[in-house]
Amino acid sequence: MYFDDFYHIYLTKIKPMKMKAIDPLTNKKFSKKRNNQKFATRKNQIKFNNLKARKKRQAIAGLNRILEKNRSIMKSLLANEKEVIKSYDFLLGAGFHFGCNTHTINSEHSIWSCVYEYGYCQLPDKRFKIIKTSNKQ
Repeated sequence: MYFDDFYHIYLTKIKPMKMKAIDPLTNKKFSKKRNNQKFATRKNQIKFNNLKARKKRQAIAGLNRILEKNRSIMKSLLANEKEVIKSYDFLLGAGFHFGCNTHTINSEHSIWSCVYEYGYCQLPDKRFKIIKTSNKQ
């Protein structure tokens, strides 16, 4: 017998061992078809990733609701004006939440709290100046 014959016998008699893995979605064992396979089926992978994305969206949903409410209040108050001045009580009554903003802008004389493209800063006597900080529509 030649080496090729031994090699042929080796390949036909000895089957490669299949790797086992645990599907992250179902926590069940399965045989991998590829080295980098993590899920038993494509359907399981899609479902797992959709559940993961849903949890992520739900975690920030409350904050996004507050930010969108603040943005819509400032947008409706400004309408076509360049700036408006409103009292603290007026803004609270409109449903404005002062604890949430997307970023701040430091100017020479004041600090502007911003919600997306709108900003507000506190004036004396519990009044607030509201402006549009950019030209986004």
